[in-house]
Amino acid sequence: MPGVAQVAVDVRHPDARKEYSYLIPDELMINVGDVVQVHFNNSRVNGIVTGLSDGSEVLINVKMKYILKKESITLSPDFIGFCRKLAEYYGSSLIDFLKLMLPPRANKKQEAIYTAVVTCENLPDKAVNQKRVWELVSTSGGLSAREISQRTGLPVSSVQAALTALIKKNILSKSYRVIDRKPEIPAGERRMTPLNLTQDQVLALKKIFANLENQRKTILLYGVTGSGKTEIYTRTIEKVLNQGQKAIVLVPEISLTPQMLAIFQTRFPGRVAVIHSRLSAGERFDEWHMIYNGQADVVIGARSAIFAPIKNLGLIIVDEEHESSYKQAEHPYYDARAAAIFRARMQNAALIFGSATPSVESYYKVVTGEYLLVKMTKRASGMPLPELEVVDMREELKAGNRHIFSRKLVSSIKQTLSCNRQAILFLNRRGHSTFVICRDCGFVLKCPHCDISLTYHFDDKSVKCHYCGYRVKAPDICPVCGSSHIRYFGAGTEKVEQEVCRLFPGVKALRIDADTISKKGSLERILSSFRKGDAQILIGTQTVAKGLDFPKVSLVGVITADTALNMPDFRAGERTFQLITQVAGRAGRADFPGKVLVQTYCPESFAIKAACEKGITKFYREELKNRQKSNYPPFCHLLNITLTGSKQDMVEKNATEVKNMLCEITEGGLEIYGPAPAPRYRVKDNYRYHVLLKSKKVETLIKVEEFLKAMKKQRDIKIAWDMDPQDLL
Repeated sequence: MPGVAQVAVDVRHPDARKEYSYLIPDELMINVGDVVQVHFNNSRVNGIVTGLSDGSEVLINVKMKYILKKESITLSPDFIGFCRKLAEYYGSSLIDFLKLMLPPRANKKQEAIYTAVVTCENLPDKAVNQKRVWELVSTSGGLSAREISQRTGLPVSSVQAALTALIKKNILSKSYRVIDRKPEIPAGERRMTPLNLTQDQVLALKKIFANLENQRKTILLYGVTGSGKTEIYTRTIEKVLNQGQKAIVLVPEISLTPQMLAIFQTRFPGRVAVIHSRLSAGERFDEWHMIYNGQADVVIGARSAIFAPIKNLGLIIVDEEHESSYKQAEHPYYDARAAAIFRARMQNAALIFGSATPSVESYYKVVTGEYLLVKMTKRASGMPLPELEVVDMREELKAGNRHIFSRKLVSSIKQTLSCNRQAILFLNRRGHSTFVICRDCGFVLKCPHCDISLTYHFDDKSVKCHYCGYRVKAPDICPVCGSSHIRYFGAGTEKVEQEVCRLFPGVKALRIDADTISKKGSLERILSSFRKGDAQILIGTQTVAKGLDFPKVSLVGVITADTALNMPDFRAGERTFQLITQVAGRAGRADFPGKVLVQTYCPESFAIKAACEKGITKFYREELKNRQKSNYPPFCHLLNITLTGSKQDMVEKNATEVKNMLCEITEGGLEIYGPAPAPRYRVKDNYRYHVLLKSKKVETLIKVEEFLKAMKKQRDIKIAWDMDPQDLL
């Protein structure tokens, strides 16, 4: 009896994405982790071997299929276990996570090169181009058409014609070489040699190294903005590499990747790979194989880098660990921070979470002794943290100032520019105006497919939905009453840019938001340009708040601090505190003190006060007290169930049935809320209802996920669930 392999198959139908038994042909040596091809429903599909047996348990009357082919890629059994843990925790299929550990569908990039075969001295006089090409190739050899064109000055088309003729005459030969598609670092980003350590850094490293040798507890590295956490990361990685192990460094935003990549490539030349979604499929393919073949000792990237196929892993670093962008917001749902914990345990690797504003959950784990706290409370430059000042915009209105810039901010920008320094203006909302209204009848322009007002974009005079992409030309008259009194209210980054141009003519400003960084490389170019001093003011959404280092920035203006505060989410206060603290940290990082102005219509908010007074401990204690009172994380786990469909009554009916079934099948210790319409009630012509579950035991919610898997097969509407959701919208 041939052996049997359990294979997780990669098929489209969600109910078929399981593990199936296949016979192993005698001519194939199959191991756990092998990528194979198998027959499934008369199609050839890929799969990954997740288990092996001798076949003794196979039923005699069951006709089984054989594995067709073994590919060249094999995942480590540790990786299989890691993905299985994630699939169980998030209630997903194993193949959904195994696929994240495989390379994208691409091939090695090859380039034709040409070498001389024989000596050639009798080419006709008219063959001038052939002579020039042959003379160059015969002396240099191994050149591509592009390189020959660059060296001779001939057009590529002329070079190609000459090469074709020379090959036909058997004077030259053609072969191929593989081109490494290495992502480039923008000019001006390569920097950073080892720095002299501050006393804070020396003590931090001592504590971290001791933990590496003994307890191997998860470390929370709390360091104020500019305290030199990156230097701690590089020194810790050096120690791990010297022990023959490797490291993964996660960053929350692609914007941070060039900065970190420049630093790490300088410190570990030729040993660093990068993975993130802005890479082309070819670049990602090459980086993946560099990691898989053991040529990379350090992997840097956004959340997907946690699935890098790196063996002998000794360290995982999660920078800016508080960021919600570590949570994958589409199937398969996962949190890269939780995945880092699972992987560190699976491969016995050390784990460091770093932040100037740790998540409430991480702070709580320090309080309970689960995490080891390492603190750095002073900036590495020796400069003090910037002073934060609250500007009450209600008082501005009383004084007759109806602009988005307070008088204080305008005068501070003028002073900053006069000193030849730079400023950052932060507003976490893109577009020009957040809604369009008729002042005669009160009609608000809304998306016909989503329950949300349309945002006005000045650049192309259109109104857009930021959820489904719907876009139309901005109206001149009201579609309801025909009035021409159309007005634009609210402010986005486009409006801030427009105001900067109006108030400070001749001053160059750059803008970073989803509209300006959609093209590959655009974000890196903007950041590099600002760092070099090509512009005096940088305007942006939350991307500018995350770990970026601009030595000449002395002023930060938070245009509206209330944006996140007013969201219907229990994390609203935490996010407001973190955003203000983080964006404030971009000021005064080098040779001159920083200043931060926080404009708000709610200066009495505890989160805003705590951020401006640098009362980090006070904030976390108060936030934990409120979370415990309302039974929110970290005092429980959440599972958010979302039901979606095109018919509102059907969605509501199914949501009620799901809630009733859960009440019947679950034991004590589970709180069920809803069903209720989601805050984002209608998106892309689909209605959305939520059922929210709370439990102190995550195992209880994992059982619910198994129940939901079976239930969704019987429903006409879509059921999705999200363990440990980062927002409830």
